Amino acid sequence: MEDLREKVYECTLAIEAHMIVDLLARAGISARIDGEFLAGAGGELPLGSTIKVRVDPSRAVEARAVIDEWEKIQPTPEPSAPPKRPVSRSPLWFLVGAACGYGIAFAMLNSPRTTDGIDYDGDGVREVVYHYAGGLPQLTEVDRNRDGRIDELWNFDLHGMEESLQQDNDFDGRFEWRYDVKDGATRRGTLDANGDGMPDQIIQYRFGIVDTIDLYDETGRRVFARQHYVHDLLDSAEFDQDGDGTYEKRVDYDRYGLPR
Repeated sequence: MEDLREKVYECTLAIEAHMIVDLLARAGISARIDGEFLAGAGGELPLGSTIKVRVDPSRAVEARAVIDEWEKIQPTPEPSAPPKRPVSRSPLWFLVGAACGYGIAFAMLNSPRTTDGIDYDGDGVREVVYHYAGGLPQLTEVDRNRDGRIDELWNFDLHGMEESLQQDNDFDGRFEWRYDVKDGATRRGTLDANGDGMPDQIIQYRFGIVDTIDLYDETGRRVFARQHYVHDLLDSAEFDQDGDGTYEKRVDYDRYGLPR
């Protein structure tokens, strides 16, 4: 399926792509990397392949402006020496590449941590705090209602990609929502409204769009209704009224969410 995010940068080195993602993150623009894992153990990309940095289309113009400003202050590279004749590959090169990959990951985990943030109202307290490790985003904390407590928490993986999101939407100090994110898209959302460790709702996403929502009974062990969505609109729902695991009733809905 076609990627709905827009390409704003293209390169052949993963480290350069991560640098651009970090640059955009500091400007408040979320970005993802495509094509990074085409590289082999030695770091080479297949001939003609590139790594792409993508953002939401609504932020593409802004992202390109940030990148353009960054490129203007970069020093002009010196002429490179003629390329050396490639050395034949062997299992040794694979081991060297694997060791380098491990070394990079270790260095990232043990590199100095840095923070940045945004103070929207100028009161000296940052409502958004970004945490970085090895120049890559590690954690983002957000105080949406500005009560001094974190109510939104983003976690990132070793590649600086979004991994999970936790939200406290009733602002009671407990994160009742958790979203799992992969390849820049939300895959699953789980609601534990009463804090008993059992789900009240589980949302399944397809390409970042709501696909189904399972509604659980008060024990959190039985699905009593499954809602189906099309283009983020409620399309139909099935109900298991007697708890036997079979949906006995189905209701279809119009575009306004009313039963047909």
